Amino acid sequence: MKLNDHILLWNHVFIQVMDVRHKKIEKGEELRTYRLPASAFLYAVRGNARVRLDDSIHRVERFHVLHGGKGMCLSILAEEVLEYYIILYKATLALPSRKEIAQLLEKENPFQNQYAFAPHYPLPLYDKVKLLEQESREVFGLGSMPFSGHLSRVILILIINIGITRKEICLCTEELK
Repeated sequence: MKLNDHILLWNHVFIQVMDVRHKKIEKGEELRTYRLPASAFLYAVRGNARVRLDDSIHRVERFHVLHGGKGMCLSILAEEVLEYYIILYKATLALPSRKEIAQLLEKENPFQNQYAFAPHYPLPLYDKVKLLEQESREVFGLGSMPFSGHLSRVILILIINIGITRKEICLCTEELK
């Protein structure tokens, strides 16, 4: 998918944050076959692990980002203590939308795609993800939260990093061994 198409689609959807979790897995512990209930970003902030998203295996280290679509299976084996955030979200095409946008979404859906990368600027992303998690703890008692200003900043920072690292992004066509 072209970066411009990716940005275009993000600009034409309503984002509903379903959940934000801050988790820690001890060395040697494993999270087995968690089926993502929504599209998700996983942001590792400490440690390292082997992470499987469906049939693709990734070596995840500090400040590594993974994205997976709804229904994908996530498994994690911590090689060190792994601390991470997972942001579960649902993207809905805003109405009314141009026909070309709907067709592009059908053809290339970035909300279902799997990708992984290490951002060149991880600290601004870390700050925004922490704020999003704090905000979600306060709001989730009322149900799922609508589009968040913090999430828009997280997405913007991710897209900037994707643009910078697009030659380095693992498009998950090969498995690590």
